[in-house]
This record gives sequence, C-alpha cells and structure tokens, in this order.
Amino acid sequence: MAERDYQHSRILDVHRWSDYDEVNKFVDKVYDEYLNNPSNENQTIKKRHLKVVLLDLYVAWLNDPELNIAVHMTTSAYSNGTVFNNGKSRYNELNIKDSTTKIIHRLRDAGLVGFKKGFKGSSEWRGYISRIWPLETLVQMFENAAFGEFDVGYKEGRETIILRDVDKKDIEYEDEHHICQMRMLVEKYNSLLEKTFIDIPYLDRPRIELPDKTNSRRTNKHVFVNITHHDKFVRRIFNNSSFSDGGRFYGGWWQRIDSCHRKNIRIDDNPTNEIDFSSLHVVLAYAKEGIDYWDTTNKDPYNLTVRGIKNPEHAREVTKTLFLLALNASTERSLFKAFRSELDYKSYPYTFPDEVLTELLDTIKSNHPNIAHLICSGAGLRLMNIDSRICEYVIADFVQTDTPILTVHDSFIVPFGEDNRLHQLMKEAFEDITQKRKINVKYNENLTKQQWYVLGAQDRDFYLDMFSNFIKTNPSNGYAARLKRHRQHYSTK
Repeated sequence: MAERDYQHSRILDVHRWSDYDEVNKFVDKVYDEYLNNPSNENQTIKKRHLKVVLLDLYVAWLNDPELNIAVHMTTSAYSNGTVFNNGKSRYNELNIKDSTTKIIHRLRDAGLVGFKKGFKGSSEWRGYISRIWPLETLVQMFENAAFGEFDVGYKEGRETIILRDVDKKDIEYEDEHHICQMRMLVEKYNSLLEKTFIDIPYLDRPRIELPDKTNSRRTNKHVFVNITHHDKFVRRIFNNSSFSDGGRFYGGWWQRIDSCHRKNIRIDDNPTNEIDFSSLHVVLAYAKEGIDYWDTTNKDPYNLTVRGIKNPEHAREVTKTLFLLALNASTERSLFKAFRSELDYKSYPYTFPDEVLTELLDTIKSNHPNIAHLICSGAGLRLMNIDSRICEYVIADFVQTDTPILTVHDSFIVPFGEDNRLHQLMKEAFEDITQKRKINVKYNENLTKQQWYVLGAQDRDFYLDMFSNFIKTNPSNGYAARLKRHRQHYSTK
C-alpha cells in the first residue's frame, strides 16, 4: 500500500452543512453506533460538530480520495483567532468551537478516521497541523449513504462580506445599508453559481495539477486544483479594517487555474469566452490621478526594456510582474522579496539582483511619472477596491437576468454568445466607477458569436456543420457523468 501524502491536503471547511434528512440519519448512526457517548454530554452540540467533520470528510473523499483534511487540534486555535474570532461571530454561523478536536479524537478511536499528528515548525523544518482522512469503514458508509454530492453545501447565512485587519484576521463590523446591499448581491450570485454546471470536458478525473513555477516547492509534491461542484462559493474580502481597501470577489476553482485551462471551461455544457481588461491596475492608477490612460496613448505600459533580457515578451512579463507588485508594496525591500517569490523562473530563467530591480523600477517611474508617487505606497488595495466595484457592476447585471458569469478579478468568463453584452457592460462599469471612458480589452482565443456569424455569411452549410461540432465537442466519460448527475438533480428542483 502506497504511503499517504500528508502534504496533499486542505484545511477543514467548518462551514460545511446539510439539513437533508438522510444526512441527519447518517450523523445519528455514526454517533450512536461508533462514538462513546457520555450520558451527560449535550448531544445536539456534539452532533453539530460531528456533522461538520463528517460532511467535509465526505466531500473530500468524493472529489479526491487521496486528499487529507488539515485540522487544528489545539484548544487555543479556536479561541485566539486562528480558526475563528474569539467567541461567536458573523464568520462562525454554526458556532463551531474546540469541541471539534474531541470529536476527531473519538472518530480516530472508533477506527473511522486516520490521524497524523502535526508538529511545530523550526528554523530547519516547516511545521504543519494535523491531518485526518476516512478509513475503510467510513468509506464504505459513504459509498452506501442515502445522500449525494448535491445534498451537501453550506449553512444558510454563511457570511459573504469579509472584513480583515492589517494582520489579515477576520474582524467584526456593524452592518450598514451599502454592506447589506453588497451581501444580497453576493448571495444571489452564489445561488446562481450553485445551480450552474461549470466544468472542463477533457478532464476524466476532475483535477488540474498546478505548475511548480520556481522549481523550489519545498515538499516536491504535486499540488492540484479539484474541479468540483463544492468549490464555487464566492465571498468579497476587504482589508486594512476598511471597506475602501480590497473588496475583490474570491472563490471558485476557476480563479486558481491558468488561462490555458480556463479557455476550455464550459458553463452548462456551453463553450465560453473570456474578456480581460488590458493593464487594468495601471489604467486605474492613472484614473485615480484624473487621467484617461487609453485616451492619451496606445502604448502598452509594460513594454519596457530590462537589463539582461533580449526577448521582448520576457521583458514585458518581468516588467508587468514588478509593476503590479510595486503598486501593492509598501517598501522596495518588500517589493523585491515579493517579486522573487512570484516570478516564474522556469519560464523566465534570469537572475535579478537588487541592482537590476532598482534600475527597472526607476525605468517604470520615468515612463509613468504621473503615477510614480503610487509606487511602493501600498496603493494596490485601493485600486483593488475600484476594480471590485467594476466587477460588482458587471456581476449585478448578469445576476439580474439569471445568466452565469465567472470572475477572475480583472477578467470575466461568460457562455458563448454573451461576449458582446459583457464587453459593453465592462465599458459601462468602467465609466460609471472611474468617470473615464476609454478601455482596452483582450479576448481569449475562443471563437466569438460575431466571428461565427461572419463565417456563416461566407458559407452557411459549412457554418452550421462547424457550429454543431463546436457546441457538442467530445467530452470525457467523467465529464459526461458529472453533467448527467448535475442535470438530473437540478431538473427535479
């Protein structure tokens, strides 16, 4: 038997929930038959914690049987803000506490879960928290369960508007009208995503391995993104204890895969198009200074020379990476550190001592004097707030017509035929939020509806034949099965 890869894991999702009757019966069975139940304990509380753990183990096993669940096993983690804010909070709608650790120990003692104890890190070794996974008895129970993947979701009322402090810890806040409006939209958006089939046809096993960009991944282990119905929940996250910083829409497996895979996404089994704002954060920085960038020039802001790089495409990508990080950084030291951590050295095999990066930073400033003062000023979160409001504008329109749309911060993915509408909305949103009029956008390589119409005007029969093949494609068996399950479930709702 192969040794289990404990690094292949994700953190316990303590929001996992279901009110489905068969789920409750399943939890009761595990509690009554396998756990040692003290007569004086509060069964309601224990079963609530047990349900969260069992359902998250079930989802992990269903989507990736090799996946481990990482869990904090110290009491302090549930009281010092590691898992939740102290006490009950808007981020802990199930009021999960350190009782979770006791439930996990009892599941382990009953032979239902495997357990690998974590350990603290040191200067030599990176620590990691404990791991759990279902053992054969529990797996058999999952296989025979009278509920399925679509019966498990999140507790109604899970918070979608997150406010974090400078240390990136979730903090409480008072609800105001505009916050409630934001929350209402995100909840509607999540409801739309929940019933939408989002997948990639060529994936028989629904997961994608992430590239090791630096060739220095400390564990030398594979890292995957699972393409799953259970990874579509979206939140808006604000930073620095302010609703003026950040606010981007986070969540959804599509945000964690490369564009080479995103182009193959299908929404309700329809091909898609992705449209990307060109150089959005630089353009927003200019807008912040009252300048309509694309109205004054057609120059790509990232096309600059970099010492030691002769390939212009490589120089552009290196410049882009440093430029965008510079808008987020507070100091040159932190900028250079972030750059070296972020750059894909496999694709761009160069060395970047401080001298070279300082020279490139000076080049960026001299070519963009109107926004040079924003470099290393921490302006990035304020710019993200602007792009998040643009995103909100676009999403609101699609939600209103019950049309699926995916966001990847400064780009959007829509079903085939919705690209013209999206392009127009991106223009409207940019003008409404920035009071500037000119945008440049980039389409991915997928064919658009307009291109199909041009083809149809040239040769109608060829157009119809090609369109049929384009729409239907040849999906993998796994994709076809996932689509069938999704349609069967939502056709009955």
